[in-house]
Amino acid sequence: MVRVIASKDKRIPVGAKLSAINNQKIDDLLEFEFYNDDSKTRQLVVELNGSSKRVVFKPRARIAVTLESPRYRQCTNGCDFCFINGLPRNLRKELYFRDDDYRLSFLFGNFLSLTNLDKQDISRIGRLRLSPLYISVHTTNSRLRVKLFKNEKAGLILQTLRALADNDIKMHCQIVVIPGVNSGRHLVTTIKDLGRLYPAVDSIGIVPVGKTKYVEAIPSVSKRLAQSVIDTGRRFHERFRKRHNRGFVYLADELYIKTGNPIPPKEYYDDFPQYENGIGMVRSLLDEINVIGKVKSSKGRFLILTGYLAYPFLQILKRRLEPNVSVDIKAVANEFFGKTVTVSGLISGQDINRTIKQWSNKYDRIILPPNCVNDARQFLDNVRVTDKHVLIAPKTVKELIRCLR
Repeated sequence: MVRVIASKDKRIPVGAKLSAINNQKIDDLLEFEFYNDDSKTRQLVVELNGSSKRVVFKPRARIAVTLESPRYRQCTNGCDFCFINGLPRNLRKELYFRDDDYRLSFLFGNFLSLTNLDKQDISRIGRLRLSPLYISVHTTNSRLRVKLFKNEKAGLILQTLRALADNDIKMHCQIVVIPGVNSGRHLVTTIKDLGRLYPAVDSIGIVPVGKTKYVEAIPSVSKRLAQSVIDTGRRFHERFRKRHNRGFVYLADELYIKTGNPIPPKEYYDDFPQYENGIGMVRSLLDEINVIGKVKSSKGRFLILTGYLAYPFLQILKRRLEPNVSVDIKAVANEFFGKTVTVSGLISGQDINRTIKQWSNKYDRIILPPNCVNDARQFLDNVRVTDKHVLIAPKTVKELIRCLR
């Protein structure tokens, strides 16, 4: 059952619980949305104070209620490389929630471990057609995965993936490469195992482990190892391309940048299935820059702040805009998490404010990366930027250029 927290329908008061639609049991908001087919007549079972009644809605009639949000499952694994476990205190509250819920994976693309799924969960995922899901695999070696996740259920990864595949669920898998742990021959075996589950497993994203100054035990991926990962990934990518006309194995932008390899062309990424995992973002940026037409002259001086990872590519944007637009690009040193963290999405408000104070009097407007704040314009360290010269960049280059006027 799911509780009603707001209602515009007198027949369904606040505090009532919906237990079924057309004899289909409702356990949460997701199930309600799935069975609420407004092209048909719907009969709701509404329960309140120990009694129940049936409320009928004709086709196209709206069920004007707001239902409580589900209680999402938290992660019970103990991974040493867990980014959240290594966070310092006093950051935004939501950053400390270690979710591991298949509903969040379906709704938002969050990666899950599969260690808390049972047969009933898998059956429900199939029944509600919660596809695709995003899976943190890291290794298919049962013993090694148990050791990595510190959870005995982690060793059931291949059985669980097969069960999801049997329910026609599409999956996008992630391998976080940890030096000396799941690299080398383990990486090769994991790719082969996941490849056997194609097309249910639709893509593999390979990314280097993230290291901050708060996580001492995890070594950084070296340039040499990054090149080895690229060589392995490229070999399998080409193999799958020939066999299935799809690359299947995709490598993080960071690996190419670290090793000085060119960013692959658009065709490499197919439909960009691992984009939010940092795979293909640089290619998208470069392609947007390449199609910039004639830029109108602009008054004023502009400064775009970014992380060190994107800095060389935004320099390309600068050259395309000159001489019509006076813009400089500066990379913000990540003192908060450590200089090994180079992505713009993990720049703190403290580091941004320090940089702004240094340069604000030289520019008419300072533009920040779009992914460094939440919807409330808060940085991860709860800091807000109040300088009137500062603007949060839009998400496309075309929209960014409009800001430079």
